[in-house]
Amino acid sequence: MIGEAELRRCAARWGVDPMVADLDYSLGWFIVALYSANEVAGRLCFKGGTCLRKCYFADYRFSEDLDFTATVRLSPDRLLEWVEQATRWAAEMDGPDYRASPPRLETVQDEYGSETYQVRVYYRGPLRWGGNPRAIRLDVTREERLGLPPVTRRLIHPYSDGPVLAQAEIACYTLIEVLAEKVRAVGGQRRFAISRDIYDIHGLVQSGVTVADIVPLLPAKFKVRGLDIESLNVEHVIARRAAFEDDWNRRLSHLIHGVGAVIFDVAWETTVDVLRQVEEGLMKQPPASHVPHTEGDASNART
Repeated sequence: MIGEAELRRCAARWGVDPMVADLDYSLGWFIVALYSANEVAGRLCFKGGTCLRKCYFADYRFSEDLDFTATVRLSPDRLLEWVEQATRWAAEMDGPDYRASPPRLETVQDEYGSETYQVRVYYRGPLRWGGNPRAIRLDVTREERLGLPPVTRRLIHPYSDGPVLAQAEIACYTLIEVLAEKVRAVGGQRRFAISRDIYDIHGLVQSGVTVADIVPLLPAKFKVRGLDIESLNVEHVIARRAAFEDDWNRRLSHLIHGVGAVIFDVAWETTVDVLRQVEEGLMKQPPASHVPHTEGDASNART
């Protein structure tokens, strides 16, 4: 594990609070520990904004949790076993202390009514502070369908111990799949306005992912969550602009830095344009034109 002085230098260089850098560092170590300590952990597919930062784009926004889709039937006990193996691996490799307190797992219903595992892993990283240990939250979705096979990526870890973690193979969503789920989150009328979705849609479009790439995936993505793709209504999203902007200012702006910085207005315009293109693309889409990827799907495999 690096020292506190290096961590503070990194935080100053990026213009973020040292606590943000401490979490970023500890997230990276835990991702590698999870995949390195468990031969079958590759059946967890890494996704979401943290995946984009840690496995695709070095200057992406900072993030605060880890999101996965399970492609096998996974019991709470088995997931906790994987987590505990990861904490031991990190200790053996002189990483952050993920055994500061026992991990805690809950089975919760997400906003779509599907069961999701939430695991809190308590840790102490390079930054020394008093009081209780902080927690990393893992969200493991059990009822998702992948539209494309996952890809193998390496960790982006901008700290001096990066070479220690460089060889881990991490099963990740493709950028196309991430954008499809972000569009579903915004267009499917998620209960809360989550500005990270707006930032991510903008970032993925800027990286070269197109609406034409994601349209074939969307009907199945909406259906698996009990949503009607026909209910996608851009005007309803536009009416929530103030809520998205408020969330951006309160919960996201402090996590944006460097070349990854973008103002809300720009990200919002990109998102609205994408949703309008999706509406048009769906109108041209022939019915049942896409069969989701089912290899290793949770409905067919067990562990």
